[in-house]
Amino acid sequence: MLYLFLGYASVQSYSFIKVLAGSNYPLSVFIFSLAVFLIWSFIPVLGYFFAKLIGAKGKSHKFALLVFGLSAGLFEKALYHFDIITFNGDMLGTIIVGILLFCSAFISIKPPTNNKQTITQ
Repeated sequence: MLYLFLGYASVQSYSFIKVLAGSNYPLSVFIFSLAVFLIWSFIPVLGYFFAKLIGAKGKSHKFALLVFGLSAGLFEKALYHFDIITFNGDMLGTIIVGILLFCSAFISIKPPTNNKQTITQ
């Protein structure tokens, strides 16, 4: 679940850094903003957690979870970019990503295996 969060938060961090980069706020504002950002980014990942609580049997490699998180974050950004959903204060984007991550808990992607073939003469 950590890799899922890291993937999603990495996509969201661009907007977070962009907003705070050119500002002259006190350090306490940056710390509070970082705490709120981390909590708010964790909310959609709770969809994955709830799916595991109800018995989702999917087993994915940590790289696959990172890709799921990145994909869900980019999908949410695309929904806002193409004006499919708007920034009017509702949590529709968060709910959609939570549902996507809920569904990803049922997908199994096995880690790559190292099949070393020996050459015999």
